[in-house]
Amino acid sequence: MAILIVDDEPVNTLVLEQLLHQHDYETISVSSGEEALDLLMAPQAASLYDLVLLDVEMPGISGIETCKRIRQMAEYEELPVIMVSGRTDEKQIAEGLDAGASDYTTKPIKVTELLARIRSALRYKAAVDERKIYEARLQYDLDLAQKIQQSALTPPISNEEIDVRALYLPSKKLAGDMYAWFQVAPDRYGVIIFDVMGHGVSSALITMGIRSILPGLVGNVQYPVDVMTELNRQMTFLFSGDDMHSYFTAVYCYIDTTKRRIEYVNAGHPPVIVTSEAGNCRLETTGVPVGMFDEPNYESKEIAITRDMKLHMYTDGLMECYSKDIDDGIRWLEKDVATYGLDYSRHVAEQLVPKIEIDDDLCLVTVKIT
Repeated sequence: MAILIVDDEPVNTLVLEQLLHQHDYETISVSSGEEALDLLMAPQAASLYDLVLLDVEMPGISGIETCKRIRQMAEYEELPVIMVSGRTDEKQIAEGLDAGASDYTTKPIKVTELLARIRSALRYKAAVDERKIYEARLQYDLDLAQKIQQSALTPPISNEEIDVRALYLPSKKLAGDMYAWFQVAPDRYGVIIFDVMGHGVSSALITMGIRSILPGLVGNVQYPVDVMTELNRQMTFLFSGDDMHSYFTAVYCYIDTTKRRIEYVNAGHPPVIVTSEAGNCRLETTGVPVGMFDEPNYESKEIAITRDMKLHMYTDGLMECYSKDIDDGIRWLEKDVATYGLDYSRHVAEQLVPKIEIDDDLCLVTVKIT
């Protein structure tokens, strides 16, 4: 790493080089703004320089213009630049700082002052570099966590009895929304969608914790009240305390294609929209969100499976695509579900979401029962 000296006067350059070498700084010197910009634009150049000492008054591109162009390059937005000028008028100093200079000093060089400014600039550069390393590691971890979370998404099911598919759009790298479905017997299926309170990493960690226990839970317990009760026990055991309390809304549907019945529990979640040739209905709330109370006393309800029935299960991020008012959002959602049917998820992804800025996670699960 080196200090780049930009000065058209050979004597000034020599003085700065000798001074900096005496204090164990490595230097590279050029005589114009054009040369400096060429050096900085070279491949891997961003890793070579800690600081630029930039003369203001030079032929060709001035120091102020050079500084502006340096700041226009993304990799040098935070590179320390100390302007060096023979003039002391406030207007020129202001122009240099407005151009993006980190600091300003005047000629003739005051050794003690210059070295102090260089040390300050290099401390800043070291802090910036450390922050960038931390951010890169954090980004790597987030990217890995995102891949892990997306790998937990259940693949579609499609057979003669049932068709289950989903749309998953996190508002950030990690989501607090999740869905899953399981074939628990040749003719029975469990489908769940849930939305953990909050956003980002903390919600995503809870989401993945809950997702990890679902296969064993649904396979062993199956029935909606028992599934929700056990999930509530796990939430209050794992994610509650004086310094932490979390909960999630959820809908769990237990579908029996032989008995042609759907048993469900809606734990404070937006209503499931049900459409069929026999008419439309909603699977409204039957209990409180999971993890909110120690003994929630969930209640299940049943509906009969009718010809060409479709269940549309979703999180509140989808309603907010239509309206901040919940009831209004559901009405618009029902209208579009009736219009687009099984193509509704494509409509959401290609027509609805691109027109707005998503500030909440969004999941949509569509279940078609023949």
